[in-house]
Amino acid sequence: MSKDIPIGLKIKAIREARGLSQIEAVERLAEKGINMSRETLSKIENGNRTVSAVELNAICKVLNIDINILFEEDEDDDLVTLFRKNNFSEKTVEEVEKLQDMIKMFIYQKKIYNGEFKPQKKKPLWEEC
Repeated sequence: MSKDIPIGLKIKAIREARGLSQIEAVERLAEKGINMSRETLSKIENGNRTVSAVELNAICKVLNIDINILFEEDEDDDLVTLFRKNNFSEKTVEEVEKLQDMIKMFIYQKKIYNGEFKPQKKKPLWEEC
């Protein structure tokens, strides 16, 4: 996974971890004076639309997060670590870990299917010493 996770994907991950649908999120944004359609939020989350500073500030308030979290570079290529650092519940972290493992398996399977997987040849144990 890339170290530079787009802001939209971070927003989506946090929204989903909070158990909010896109509809619920835009309703809460409307309460904060930001009129946004569900489709617009979807475009932001998928990186197909930029988000203004005013919108981003309101989204952070709705998600109850510090705006700086969206701009931090994750030191690890690990979603589980990202979710733990942001104090999500252990149940959410466990679910993210399962999803992350599934994604890794899909990537591994795709590499095998495409002939891109090159297993590393290991030396016999007696040669490693």
